[in-house]
Amino acid sequence: MKYRIHGLYLLSCVLIMSFSSISLAQDDTYSELPEGAIGRLGKGSIIVMKFSPDGNHLAVGTTIGVWLYDVNTHNVIELKSTQPKQIDNTVFKVENNNDSWHISEISKVNHLSFSFDSRILAVSESSNAIIKLWEVDTGQLLNTFPLTLKHDSASEIAFSDDNKTLIVPNYFGEIIQWDVITGDIKKYIDNYRPGVTMIEENDKHGNHSGDIVSFSKDSKTFVSGDPKEGQIRLWNSMTGQQLGIFKAKTKFKGISNQEPEPLKGVNVLAYSPNGKNIACGHDDNTIRLYDIVTKSEIAVLKGHQERINTITYSPDSSKIVSGSADNTLRFWDVNKKKELSKLTGYKSQINELTFSPDGKILASGGYDGTIRFLDPNNGRELKIFAKGHISSTIGLAFTKDNEMLFSATYNGSVHIWDLNTGNTLPSPNVEQYDKTEAFAFSVDATLYASHGADTVVRSRGSNTRTSWLPHSDTHIWSLPHGQDITSLPQGYDALTFSPNNQLLAASSTKQTDLWNVQTGIKAFSFDVRQFFSNVVVRFSPDGNILTTGGINGEVHIWDVKSGDKISTLSSGLREYSRDLAYSPDNSILAVSYVNDYLKLWNLKTKKEMYTLLKHKDKVWIKRILFSPDGKTLLVTTRDFKMLREIRLFDIKTRKELPPIQTGHTVGINSLVFSHDGNTLATGAADGTILLWDWEKINKKISTGD
Repeated sequence: MKYRIHGLYLLSCVLIMSFSSISLAQDDTYSELPEGAIGRLGKGSIIVMKFSPDGNHLAVGTTIGVWLYDVNTHNVIELKSTQPKQIDNTVFKVENNNDSWHISEISKVNHLSFSFDSRILAVSESSNAIIKLWEVDTGQLLNTFPLTLKHDSASEIAFSDDNKTLIVPNYFGEIIQWDVITGDIKKYIDNYRPGVTMIEENDKHGNHSGDIVSFSKDSKTFVSGDPKEGQIRLWNSMTGQQLGIFKAKTKFKGISNQEPEPLKGVNVLAYSPNGKNIACGHDDNTIRLYDIVTKSEIAVLKGHQERINTITYSPDSSKIVSGSADNTLRFWDVNKKKELSKLTGYKSQINELTFSPDGKILASGGYDGTIRFLDPNNGRELKIFAKGHISSTIGLAFTKDNEMLFSATYNGSVHIWDLNTGNTLPSPNVEQYDKTEAFAFSVDATLYASHGADTVVRSRGSNTRTSWLPHSDTHIWSLPHGQDITSLPQGYDALTFSPNNQLLAASSTKQTDLWNVQTGIKAFSFDVRQFFSNVVVRFSPDGNILTTGGINGEVHIWDVKSGDKISTLSSGLREYSRDLAYSPDNSILAVSYVNDYLKLWNLKTKKEMYTLLKHKDKVWIKRILFSPDGKTLLVTTRDFKMLREIRLFDIKTRKELPPIQTGHTVGINSLVFSHDGNTLATGAADGTILLWDWEKINKKISTGD
């Protein structure tokens, strides 16, 4: 795909890259990168997985696209279209609907479906409101189908049993049927269809927007589940006729004293291959089995303690397997209606499960970045089939020789990337959490510190609620192996190592402590308040001073050797600080504040130099970083900003330069330069890391090309 990016500094794409002393030879076949990027690490966080009917391929939908694996050879291609195109949805002939849009080159995938002959893979892209059809053998894009609106999303997708029709129930409760060969719409069934829809219990026609959907094996019917009220309905997928409403017999209950209301909303649905029953995961953490003929509940399966993320039937319909936020897999006997076994010991949630067509392999995908093949009879791991599908990347650090890159993820795991091959190396043995509260790499990636929290994940309606249970300590590990050096007796909200690796600065909302890394002895405590959502602490590049964030527009500067406060920089804003960045020569401190103000301070005079950005500029600041030569300030935008870009500002002229459009699908959490200053790495919540040739970007800046 040729990326439609307009930044001045964005460059030609390459697949086998070399930059300075780092070369990235990829073990998988990648499609084009965003212009200016010279490498991608990570394949995005797993959303959905499906085996082809012939068992030869495993398709994996992630936060950045689709990966199609050959099950026998492990070869993989990333499916991307070759040209950006404009989508025109006037084909639906909806009144006042002349909407059209350009699809994004990078997309989040929410549903996959193979044709019955395994020749075609249909992919639903939730971020683009389109369905793409791919030829499996060649990886060639065959067709693109638009949904009704650019903010629409498929609830599920399925081929008819003759492979001629693609059936798409969408978020708004409509059903769209496409001709697979011609790309024409064969039938468009509106969400309001009183002629074919049964009257609901309250004598009103049902609103089916946002339902969870699962198709029967032959695609002739599907079930839908309401994530709020819990109603489950059976539909004729070709006519839109509602065939019945399922009835629960057992009362739904609350799951805690804090949430005593009956929690019956639907989180996940699975239609048995033999068409006899369905399994439904509800908000109360139960799995209920319903009979297709009688539409009545036949069993309640209890065991999971937290939200049920995924349910799948074995091909013979005798078992179901469920994965939960409680980090367990459970196997259930459908006929005996009881739990067979439970697998524990997972360090992260299992969010996707799928059986091979012959039932001999159960594939699991989790937040640990791996796809594992399990024996469904005993749960024994057969092999790790693929790696690199990491969860949200929150931190990065280059080794001093620039040969490896370390990445920290939201769940506390650390990944090591060999920059000569693009492969992952064995991960350090560091503690993992459900959520990382604070973390830090040393500048040379030889130390790692973290503090985290375990969680209880529940669902209520269409929302997910998470209760945080923070750990009571903070650990420091040596890298790359992960030996536990020191345990500090409390948790913190922000951590940073001194440049010489001797000190760890640890900040909470009320104080900042300086710890000796090797002895675990506290050197100083600084009494300073910070806002709970934006605690920040930074060492100067020379390691002599420490800067902490503050409230009421203040940041505080401390002498590391004496522990004395050097000064307080008062901005005059009634805001709290969001992020801090030092220029490489220690002369300038950049401070971003809430409401997206950005000020630069002269550290010699302790005076404000100028305000670079104000709230009215609408830059939506998240992270800031100086370039290695100190001439440019890099600013990343916050998550709700649609363009995942890096804004560039000239420090001397104060002018904004054309930005880098990164192609990340979710917000950028981390920016870091290699030690030689030649490479910029960006890590994002989409589970990917992009590498950029900063020398070429900087050359564009200096020449003005």
